[in-house]
Amino acid sequence: MPENDEGNLGWRAALPADLQKHEALTDIKEVKDLGAAYVDVVGKSKNAIYIPGADAKDEDKAAFNQKINEVRGVPAKPEEYELPFDKKAKDYNAEMDSAVRNMFHKAGVDKNQAQALLKEFTEIDKKFGGANMDKVRQTVAQEISDLIKADSEKVMADAATALKTEWADKYDANIALAMKAADNMEKVVPGFKQFAIDSGLGNNPFLLKAFAFVGSAISEGSFVGGTREGNEGGEGGFFDYPSMDKKQ
Repeated sequence: MPENDEGNLGWRAALPADLQKHEALTDIKEVKDLGAAYVDVVGKSKNAIYIPGADAKDEDKAAFNQKINEVRGVPAKPEEYELPFDKKAKDYNAEMDSAVRNMFHKAGVDKNQAQALLKEFTEIDKKFGGANMDKVRQTVAQEISDLIKADSEKVMADAATALKTEWADKYDANIALAMKAADNMEKVVPGFKQFAIDSGLGNNPFLLKAFAFVGSAISEGSFVGGTREGNEGGEGGFFDYPSMDKKQ
C-alpha cells in the first residue's frame, strides 16, 4: 500500500520505528519494489570491491590488491605479459626478458601499459642509445679501473712502508740481495727483468721481499738455477717503487 497524503507509511508500517522513515526506503513505494531493489543489490555485491581499512588484515589487503589488478588487467604472473620478445632470435636475452617482466609486474603495470612502455623504451634506445651508451659504458669502465688502480697503489704503498719499517737498517742490504736474485733469474729466464719492469711486478714490495730471501740463499752459496753464485751485486733500477727509495 502506497504512502498517502495523511502520512500512512504503507508497507513500511511493519518495520521497526527507526527504519520506517529511513531515507534509503522512502522512495520504495511497494514491497515488490523492495524485493527488486534487494535482488539488484545482491547481484552487484558479488562483483563489488570492498576497500580494506587501515587496520585490515594483510590477507584482506592482498585480496583487495589482487582484485584491483584483475580489473586493471595486470597478469597474475610476470610470465603472462605478452611482450614482443622473440625467443628464437640470435640476440634473445632470457635474463633481460625475465628482468623486464618482473619489473612490470612489481610495479603493477597492466598488459597494455607494458606493451606501450616497451615500445617507448625501444624508441628511446634507438634515439639516444648506440654511441651515447658506448660512451657511458666506457666512462663507467674507466672509473672502475681508476678505483681499482688507486686501491692497488695504496696497498703497494702501505706494504712498502711496512717493509721499510721491518727491515730498518738492513734495508739497503736486502735491496742488494733482491737485485742479486733478479740477476740470477735473468740468466735462467732471459727477458725476466724487462717483463717485471713492464708489468709492474718489479715495483711489488711483496715480490721484493721474496727476492731478498732468494738473494740471501744465493749469497750463501745455495744451488740456484743450475749454477753456484758468488756475492757479486746485481744491476740497479729493477726495483724502483717510489716508496722504496733507499733514503727517505
